[in-house]
Amino acid sequence: MKIGLASDTHGNLDALLRAFELFERADAEQVFFLGGRHADVDGVLARRRRGTPDPLAARIVRVASRACPEAASGEAPTTHVDLVEGRICCLVHDKADLSRDDIANASVFFHGNSARAAVVQIGPRCFVTPGHLRAGALAEAPATFGMVELTERDVVLTVYSAEGAELRKERCAPAAQGRMSVK
Repeated sequence: MKIGLASDTHGNLDALLRAFELFERADAEQVFFLGGRHADVDGVLARRRRGTPDPLAARIVRVASRACPEAASGEAPTTHVDLVEGRICCLVHDKADLSRDDIANASVFFHGNSARAAVVQIGPRCFVTPGHLRAGALAEAPATFGMVELTERDVVLTVYSAEGAELRKERCAPAAQGRMSVK
């Protein structure tokens, strides 16, 4: 399964628009927006709409950062758990918001609130972040987004610059723990 990842846009709608366009061209089956301002996603969808419903809109799953007005009002969750390709996955903006149950049950964690895109394996669990899409980013922490290929065996993150250029690939192989099948 292909999943587009974006986070921490902080008003950089141009970069988020480029990410959404790449996700659509790559046939991403889902898009995970991992926190920041929900209004940024809404703004980009309005730009893309062009008078018709946006086909990407129904594939977007969002979590809010604690600072997001939608989180404060209770309109948007700060975490989301989903079954993806037989793996229990947890989406969160800030890893500090993970509960013990989240950590015990999920094998793949998608999170925002990170200066750099990365895949980190800790024991049987895999933590994936697309980095951030802030405008005016520092050279040592450039703005990035990502595309994940989630298979039975591994998680492969392709990291893109805010302009849409492919930068690198990273991979991890989470253990079978946290996998679920229905028979």
